[in-house]
Amino acid sequence: MKFHFRGPPVRGRLVVRAKPGYGRPMVRLLVAVASLTFFACSLPAGDQSAPAQVHYRWIAVRQAGDVDGMWTLLDPAVKQELERWLTAEKVAIHDIRSAYPRQDADAALAALGGGKRADISDAKGLFALIVRANAEGLGTFQELGARVRSEDLSADGRRAIIRTFGGDELQFVKGDDGQWYATLQPEEHERLRSARMRAEQNLDRVRANLKKLSGKGR
Repeated sequence: MKFHFRGPPVRGRLVVRAKPGYGRPMVRLLVAVASLTFFACSLPAGDQSAPAQVHYRWIAVRQAGDVDGMWTLLDPAVKQELERWLTAEKVAIHDIRSAYPRQDADAALAALGGGKRADISDAKGLFALIVRANAEGLGTFQELGARVRSEDLSADGRRAIIRTFGGDELQFVKGDDGQWYATLQPEEHERLRSARMRAEQNLDRVRANLKKLSGKGR
């Protein structure tokens, strides 16, 4: 932003003696205005070349309600956890529906959320149920808060943490393909891991119950 001042022509020599520090508030104001103008510009479109770029790309696809785009940017390790969770639950629900006695099947399915997740086609569908895609644009101050303030890279260059002006702390990992991906916070990853483990434990219980039922039928 440029400032143009026009005033009356000056004749002779004009000397202005300003009070010490008088100009500093104006300098700070101009710097603040210039910074606001810069940050208020639209966020970068982003790509997968660097952690900050993935962050901006994630915001763009999320605000567009693009679950496919978010899935593309998601850490492959997280995708694998979702795949294992859904596979275990679908197999367990199938076995319950096909082999459990009716009265036992109803109770078992109720414990698994009514078996609704068995109708999900793939891990991306499970992801779509968990994540919140919002097809609305960001306001000016939301864009300000979303901008990257700092980035910390791990010693091996495979993990990164970025912090935004809004106070968010976000995790990213570098894949074997050289691309960067968005990943979960440690506590979020632990919750996902626990959900996957519960699904696999439930499948083990279903299989054990089926063995008992088959033994009674002999």
